[in-house]
Amino acid sequence: MMQFEQRLTQTQRQQMVLTQKMQQALHILQLSTLELEQHIQQELEMNPFLEQTQAREEIPDAQAMASNTADDNTAFDESFDLDGYARSLKEGRDLSHNSDLFERQEYYQNSLTQDESLRAHLLSQLRIMVANDTDYAIGERIIIGDIDERGYFTGDCGEIAQELEVEAARVEAVLRVIQSMDPTGVGARDTVECLLLQIDAEYPDNELLRTLVEDHLEDLKRRQVPQIAKSMKISAEEVEELRKLLATLNPWPGHEYSSGPPLYVTPEVVVEKVDDDFLVRLATERLPELRINEDYRKRLQSQALSKDDKNFVRGKVESARWLQRNIEQRQNTILRVSQAIVDYQREFMEKGIEFIRPLTLQMIADQVGVHESTVARTTRGKYIQTPQGLFELKFFFSPGLKSDDGEDQSSRSVKALIQKIVDEENKRKPLSDQKIADLLLEQGIHCARRTVTKYREALDIPSTTMRREYG
Repeated sequence: MMQFEQRLTQTQRQQMVLTQKMQQALHILQLSTLELEQHIQQELEMNPFLEQTQAREEIPDAQAMASNTADDNTAFDESFDLDGYARSLKEGRDLSHNSDLFERQEYYQNSLTQDESLRAHLLSQLRIMVANDTDYAIGERIIIGDIDERGYFTGDCGEIAQELEVEAARVEAVLRVIQSMDPTGVGARDTVECLLLQIDAEYPDNELLRTLVEDHLEDLKRRQVPQIAKSMKISAEEVEELRKLLATLNPWPGHEYSSGPPLYVTPEVVVEKVDDDFLVRLATERLPELRINEDYRKRLQSQALSKDDKNFVRGKVESARWLQRNIEQRQNTILRVSQAIVDYQREFMEKGIEFIRPLTLQMIADQVGVHESTVARTTRGKYIQTPQGLFELKFFFSPGLKSDDGEDQSSRSVKALIQKIVDEENKRKPLSDQKIADLLLEQGIHCARRTVTKYREALDIPSTTMRREYG
């Protein structure tokens, strides 16, 4: 007979807890300059002890400084109501919870526009749809680190789980939450999964459409309608109807958030050649200088405040100081990571894209002494002005191919060579992918024909037949 008994056991488990300060540091690191400007403006509006000084490039004269000081000394007494301000923030909100995340959610919700980024759109939904800060941190890591411009998830749940020290099943669960967001199909791992997510939402009862995508998508691309019809045991006309229905879905759901007016980006860092060295400097003229208004703080501390009001003042002052520190840490990290990239890609800086070297996030992380995820956050959405032009920092990371001399050749440089070969070919007799592979081999680069095909398609270069000119 089975016996049931209760036992009290103790187990030890290691779990990462992201504090509010850690979350703010990670959030600020991954922001672009424009997003950071917006975040700073939001903080300036919500924190009465935080203020903006003159811009870095401006040097105020003595009269202006005296005028500003006089204004500061009177503005607090005349217009600032601590009790009313505190109540407006406290009412209906648990301040023991992560208030920065609530404020960030409200900011994203209030600033949604047709031309917002996919990342901002997903983050605005994430805060509403997850139950706690750990799941938010996982989702933020997925959205920032591994959702590409198509809207596809390009990462690995196991690696993310190891990085954040959580269970892989928890990462998978958060990914499923993201896959339920708008735009429909976002977070898919490939085209099939993307279309199936949209079918579940738009045509949940159409099993034939699901079968067409699951089993015959490649045949459909090659227009093998009779074979598909025979396999599915339906008529060719029904296959055509399914194809038309499929055409209403979007295989790249993220593109609708990058199809607006052209974006004019500004570099985070600038590369300058000094003697024989390439040195990186921050291009931070647009960021305001922040300081804590010590006069306000001292005035309040001299008053007889309630315990709640004292805690409120202390919390806001501490929040302002942490914002200053996190911005300084962000700038320092960007500078160190950028300099390491420039040092490694020296030949590119001197000669151009054909000389770019293969590089991984881990290589730079080891050089700088930070985690690989920190490098990913630092390089995403940030641009660098180089002697060869303006590039996103993540542009410099790519795998490599072996050359005859044993050196790794960056896939980007191989793509540049393929582009050059096609540009110079005889358009009446365009080169096949195998011939391009042979020409690369003559230059000492081992690149299989199927790899040439993949790179050619990534460059949006048509096939041999489509490139042929007549007459």
